[in-house]
Amino acid sequence: MKDWQTFVETQAAAIETSNFICDASELGLILVTGDDAESFLQNQFSNDISHIDETRFQLSSYTTPKGRLLAIFQIVQISNGYLLITPLGLVESLLQRLQMFVIQAKVNLANASEHFARFALQTNNSDVTQHPVLAQQAGQVLQGDTVISLRLNSVNNENRYLVLCLSIDEVKSLWDEFSQHLRVASFDAWRMSEIKAGMPVIYPQTSEEFVLQMSNLDLLDGVSFKKGCYPGQEIVARMHYLGKLKRRMFLTTLKTDQCPAPGDEISAKGAESADGSGKVVDAVSDGNGLCYCLYVAQIKKAANNELCLLDQPQVELTPVELPYAS
Repeated sequence: MKDWQTFVETQAAAIETSNFICDASELGLILVTGDDAESFLQNQFSNDISHIDETRFQLSSYTTPKGRLLAIFQIVQISNGYLLITPLGLVESLLQRLQMFVIQAKVNLANASEHFARFALQTNNSDVTQHPVLAQQAGQVLQGDTVISLRLNSVNNENRYLVLCLSIDEVKSLWDEFSQHLRVASFDAWRMSEIKAGMPVIYPQTSEEFVLQMSNLDLLDGVSFKKGCYPGQEIVARMHYLGKLKRRMFLTTLKTDQCPAPGDEISAKGAESADGSGKVVDAVSDGNGLCYCLYVAQIKKAANNELCLLDQPQVELTPVELPYAS
């Protein structure tokens, strides 16, 4: 929506850590429709799509035959199909790959990013959280004629929402109403919120870097071990039932003005080059010299505090407990 982009560009934006609203146009949308849409997605993705309906969304992923992550999605069932929510930079490559497997299935795939305005909220302000367009329970979807809202897991006792809107007039009205109670933030505020929630994300630069369980998707109900086959299912199931997982995703803070980027190397202390110890999943600075970072690394080395950023070995990785069991 060009009108939406023009509108949000006029809004002041900063890094905020609580009670904020931000544009979420950096998230892309793939629309999947057709008589075979459900069975097609069931055969491609890691979670059991038969467990969702128009009131509950689902975390899922797309992996290579070797079990390595190509993308992580929130999946929303709508009246005529499904919406897949993932970083905008992945949408076109994912559409091309998924299209290869349509063959004779009655499935249509489209980039729906231009059709929905998108914004995100994090707040405990009751004037916002009780608004009739917002879902009232974590994991819930609330769908109206032109507005879809998802309520995600809370962070710091604040509710978190993602809102998709087909009407430019309505999205502007909602933004104006909510921003009376909330600070307007940049999208990095939402990225930081997702990091604190321990929510993994795949970007183009980290595509195929991590096996599913390394990103903690099995701890976040992002995979079903009871459904039928999908690409990489054999590798993922073998790791679950027979293997010993050697890598996990961890949350840390870093005192640095040079926040690492997704895909940056995590190495053993003293290493002079990349040694395969780990990689950054995502990282965002709070603007005051503190960076929040999710990274995948060898469990033993992380537990023994043996790791550092390859490019900033002097910066201490301070562990932060994830908000779910690890």
